[in-house]
Parts: sequence; structure tokens; C-alpha cells
Amino acid sequence: MPEPILADAVPHHFCVSVGDREAAIDWWRDLFGFACEFTFEIPHIGAKGAFLRKGSMRIEIFEIAGSSATPQDRRLPNTDLQTQGTKHFCFAVDNVQVALDAVHAAGVRIAGVMRDRKDGMRAEDDPRLREGIKPASAFFITDPWGTLIEILDRADFAA
Repeated sequence: MPEPILADAVPHHFCVSVGDREAAIDWWRDLFGFACEFTFEIPHIGAKGAFLRKGSMRIEIFEIAGSSATPQDRRLPNTDLQTQGTKHFCFAVDNVQVALDAVHAAGVRIAGVMRDRKDGMRAEDDPRLREGIKPASAFFITDPWGTLIEILDRADFAA
């Protein structure tokens, strides 16, 4: 197998477009613990941006006046897969159901819950654990602007 062309490349950041930079900074801080490294502006395109960081992971936030909202079909994991291109990013946690209960209690929009791999992601009005319901093994949320974010169990993908 030939050497990769960009063999020395390592992940640096991902970028999301939002309707409100300051609200996005707060959302990522309050939900995931990201800290704002710095903010910036690009006047010729009317952009306000920020870099957020948690450990070695960075998120670049862009707010551009008049930008289009995320289409509805891109806000759900199953229908978003029907459009080519970037899909979502993912965080691993120690206990998916505990995380799901916490984000539900905080009023975060839950886009889908997976309780069994053969059933895939499904919408649930009340994702809390109760009798007769299996614990979640993964779920999707969206930020206030419709960006899909997956949460899965760290143990399922341990190296």
C-alpha cells in the first residue's frame, strides 16, 4: 500500500455555522465544557467567529448575517443520511442513558435514540429510562441551529 499523501495530517477542528455566535459559545460551554480560545471578525464577508477548545478538540463557530437555516431534513439522523456530504460529529460518554436523561432534563432537542442496533435511531417523546425500556446505546441531539451531534457509549468503541 502506498504512503498516504497527507500522512502527517492530524485532526484540528470542525466548523459550524450558527445564527448567534455568543449564544453558540454559551451552548457549547454549558453542554460540553468547551472554552472560548478567541473570537474574530471577517468584515468583508460579514462574519463573526470564534474558536472553542476542550482538550485537543476545537470547534470553529461562524455567524454570518442572513445565512440560511439548516433544512429540516438535515436535522434528523435518518433523513440527513439521504444527502451526501458531512453528516455529524460524535462524542463518547461513559453512560449513554445518564447523558440522555441529563440533556432531556436540560431541554436539549433530541433528534433520535438508539436502544437496539437492529432498530436504529428513532424519535422518542420521552427518552427517560423506565420499566420495559432498554437503556439507550446512542442518541443524537441538535444544537439550536440544527447541527446533528451523536452521543455514544465509550465502551462500545474502546481500542
